[in-house]
Amino acid sequence: MSAGPSSAREDWLASSAGGVEGTPLPGARELVSSSWWRARSSGLDPDRVLPPVLADAADLRARREAHPLAAVLPTARHLLLAEPLGVPVLMAVSDRDGTLLWVEGDPGLRRAAEAMAFVEGARWSEDVAGTNAPGTALALNRPVRVRRGEHYATAVSGWSCSAAPVRDPLTGQVLGVLDLTGGDDLGRERALELVRAAVGAVEGELRVAALRRRLVPRAADAPAPPRLTVLGAVPALEAAGQRRPLSLRHSELLLLLRTGPAGGQSAAQLAADLDDRELAPVSVRAEVHRLRAALAERTRGALDVSPAPYRLLGTLRCDALDLREALRAGRTREAVRAWTGDLLPGSDAPGVRDLREELRTELRSAVLEGDDDQALLEFSRTAPGRGDAVVAHDLVARLQPGDPGRAEAVARLHRLRG
Repeated sequence: MSAGPSSAREDWLASSAGGVEGTPLPGARELVSSSWWRARSSGLDPDRVLPPVLADAADLRARREAHPLAAVLPTARHLLLAEPLGVPVLMAVSDRDGTLLWVEGDPGLRRAAEAMAFVEGARWSEDVAGTNAPGTALALNRPVRVRRGEHYATAVSGWSCSAAPVRDPLTGQVLGVLDLTGGDDLGRERALELVRAAVGAVEGELRVAALRRRLVPRAADAPAPPRLTVLGAVPALEAAGQRRPLSLRHSELLLLLRTGPAGGQSAAQLAADLDDRELAPVSVRAEVHRLRAALAERTRGALDVSPAPYRLLGTLRCDALDLREALRAGRTREAVRAWTGDLLPGSDAPGVRDLREELRTELRSAVLEGDDDQALLEFSRTAPGRGDAVVAHDLVARLQPGDPGRAEAVARLHRLRG
């Protein structure tokens, strides 16, 4: 931001509070002055602005999966985070309404940004957050940079940001915004140029994808790959546009085949993973035969099992494996929010028990060893986290006095110790 000393901001606050609407703020850029007046006309108090968090975990997940920018997120990460400016940064991606779908980057900055609700699911459009790079870029439909005191909200006046809209390359419709947020360097022209370049790259990628769909129309109509849901009490298989419950034994088999060796498994190997007792391989062969018939009917041939050695033919997604992938990519909060229950809690199959315990341990380790306090707090509200005294103790140590989450953790710790 180019707000200058704090006295300049004080002048702007006084002018916008008591002056004639639309009068240029003394020494402010025209972009900033007009944006401040829009915020004032919306009735926003700069000392009380707190963007609303509109999307819960399920809504946020649905928005992400449906959003066109999800496909180009790896490119944005590479350009804005993997090749940093030499200073701590946050990358934010919003939809066209200003709701932040992804906020990634420096863990320390993420924790600090939570205090001003710069978090995934929060809406940062100009009408509810005042002058800020993502919201003002959407309001003006062009790239902008906002430095420190140029932000309308007092809580954001120590931050700088640069943002630019991303458009559908074929229709020109705004899809959302790419934003870099951090210290003063992020309000400088070089940061804005980097954001512009990243936008150009992702728009180019979107154009190539759109042209491919035009050249091969059937590719656009290809159904999503089958997805196995094993987190929680009722396993299910989503395929051919339908979600239907799946028997526990078939769920166990699919999970073991999906996580097993690429070369496949024998009936005897599967028998050992399915039952502690001496399950006869012939029983496994019969169950695989029934599973193949179920897959043929439910997935319309998209998924099958090869003859022995048994291995999956086709692509099968799995909610537990998506969660594990998020953990290993450092997206701890996303993984916590994807946790909807233990992996096949009704199963006593040895191979499933091992996977269940590994996933629980990996999730717990990630939140305890990571720097994301919000992820730790949300984990403490899950079934495995609620009874974990170490989690409660760490929350009490990491959160500041007065934080509602800390009070919640103190109460839980007393209960667990009492």
